[in-house]
Amino acid sequence: MDFFRALSFLTLLPCPSPETPPEELGRSCPCFPLAGLLIGGLLAAAMTGLGFVLPPLPSAAFVVILWAFITRGLHLDGLADTFDGIGGGWDAPSRLAIMKDSRLGTFGGIALAGALLAKAALLAGLGSGEGLKALLVAPVAGRWAMLPAMYFFPAARPGGMGDLFKKGCSGRGLAAGTLIALLAASGLGGLRGAAAVLTAAIVSLAVSRQLTRLLGGLTGDSYGAVCELSELGALVLFALALPL
Repeated sequence: MDFFRALSFLTLLPCPSPETPPEELGRSCPCFPLAGLLIGGLLAAAMTGLGFVLPPLPSAAFVVILWAFITRGLHLDGLADTFDGIGGGWDAPSRLAIMKDSRLGTFGGIALAGALLAKAALLAGLGSGEGLKALLVAPVAGRWAMLPAMYFFPAARPGGMGDLFKKGCSGRGLAAGTLIALLAASGLGGLRGAAAVLTAAIVSLAVSRQLTRLLGGLTGDSYGAVCELSELGALVLFALALPL
């Protein structure tokens, strides 16, 4: 049942999910990598189909649009809000206030456009073989990357979405999610897949540490930023010409 809770929260895919009290949402965090695996499978299938009728760049562009649609732009919204806050505020309270504003600002727009363009460019440059592996692994790594951010770093707003997820993410949940992510990523992408999860871990910890310094803790938007930047890190890892 936790898997369906995670899938219902992280995607717009129809699934049997009971009404979940907000304070219990964090209990589904070990299943975040599984939700990422399903997202990756759908994206890889779409990339394969589009590859029969379109060149690599248009195929990648449409897949990135589908990626945003399937996930309701949830983490992209968090990325944009986070960059608006850290770019427009001068201290933690002002940054948090800007992040709560639903309007898209200049810094958020730049981050949003940059993330979408980078994903499309990286996928188009990878080719069909490595590109499909990257599509399967990156959503797993990105959604797993939120778990260490939840577990190791404080929440910026008591009672906020970030705080609710942090309270529900236990050490056992982090361990289970890590095992799932490593098995899925290495099974689908071999050593490069496992390295992508390690890359996501480095990005997650580095971004979370910096955001904690700037905001006094993490928010739900911060977790979205961690997910998006970790996905990009995983895609970059696949694009690097490393002997893995």
